[in-house]
Amino acid sequence: MRLTAAVMFVRDLSRSEEFYRGLLELELETTTGEALLLSADGVHLVLRALDGALHASGNLGVQYLIWAARDAADLDRCEQFLKGRNAHVSTWSDNSIAIVEGNDPDRVPILVTYPAEPALGVTKLSTRVFRY
Repeated sequence: MRLTAAVMFVRDLSRSEEFYRGLLELELETTTGEALLLSADGVHLVLRALDGALHASGNLGVQYLIWAARDAADLDRCEQFLKGRNAHVSTWSDNSIAIVEGNDPDRVPILVTYPAEPALGVTKLSTRVFRY
């Protein structure tokens, strides 16, 4: 079982589309009031504009998604992308996983990790992931 799609409400569709296409290297499939972004392996990210919306951090629902880089060089590219947009928060390692943390244009937290899976025997997520 794996997650294949995520739907996000954003304030500015074109701004968020540009951000996620650049950071996650997704291709734009279609846009008609929403943007459907696809990865080479079929993962979908749907962005829907909702002007003036507030981020409901701390309420029910998905808090944020954690994306997996293809390799260490891809993780470094993501870190540099975030730094270039003043969206980088921190970079750290935990349980043999390197993690780059940033914020999207609406200040929604975004995490990118490498490798995608923890080392054999690791059964806990980083405590930092749950500090928000």
